[in-house]
Amino acid sequence: MPRYISPQVQYFDSLGVPLNAGKLFFYEPSTLVLKNTFSDSSLAVPNTNPVILAVNGSPSVDIWLNGTYRVILKDSLDNVIWDKDPVGGDNSDRVPWTNWVSGITYDTGNVVVASNDRYYVAIQEPNLNQDPTTSPAWWSEIRLLRVYNASETYPANTVIQDTSGFLWRSKVLTAGAAPVLGSAFWEPAIDGFAALSDQSTITNIASGALAKNRFYRLTAAGPFTLPLASTTNSGDKIFIVHDPDVEPVVNASGGDVIRFGTTVLSAANYTGVVLNVGFSCIFVSNGTRWELN
Repeated sequence: MPRYISPQVQYFDSLGVPLNAGKLFFYEPSTLVLKNTFSDSSLAVPNTNPVILAVNGSPSVDIWLNGTYRVILKDSLDNVIWDKDPVGGDNSDRVPWTNWVSGITYDTGNVVVASNDRYYVAIQEPNLNQDPTTSPAWWSEIRLLRVYNASETYPANTVIQDTSGFLWRSKVLTAGAAPVLGSAFWEPAIDGFAALSDQSTITNIASGALAKNRFYRLTAAGPFTLPLASTTNSGDKIFIVHDPDVEPVVNASGGDVIRFGTTVLSAANYTGVVLNVGFSCIFVSNGTRWELN
């Protein structure tokens, strides 16, 4: 069950004065039927209803919820400050974030759901009456990573994870198109790819010459040929994946060689390599040869 908002909140009147002896009333949603809150997470000890605020405008007890509520805040003379309905929700500890509410002071690190249904974390305190949707100096948006679902439509530039753990970014509004290299809808979203000179080029080929700083999905055994290392800069890369039922051959050009890594135990040089089934790789140039990572 979730705790009711932050454990250390303060409430204020319209002049910013702490709401001493203010009252928090808790009801069944859409009614004026009182509903208990609790001072412990096991929901064993009910609070008074209303919960009376201390001199600093803070509840004197912890407030744990059991489902959803209508919550009305009043001052000590029973004037209504605000009326929110519904508040709370799932009874699970896995739903710790509540809707942002004006009049509540949030501490740095508190997470809320704003009126645009996006998540925000407070980055300053005391954070009072700063709407997350319009107050970037007070709130930073949090984006939750989704797993690809063929039934969902993704806006452009949405980052998702596929079931194998790879990250992808949607190029355009995308629905029902699975993320694969060469797709018109998706491109890899992986650290290191940003260094490429042309991130938009993802090429499917069955044989022929490869170019530096490109993504390739090889669809046949080839052979395929690397560019001369001397025509590249140190650190230039060629990213390769291939169909799971082929073993492509990748050859060096001219007098170039391919080295498996840079350690003494794996410093053998080759003029061509066979990429085994399921083996994806990155060729990295040092300006004089290609190294297979």
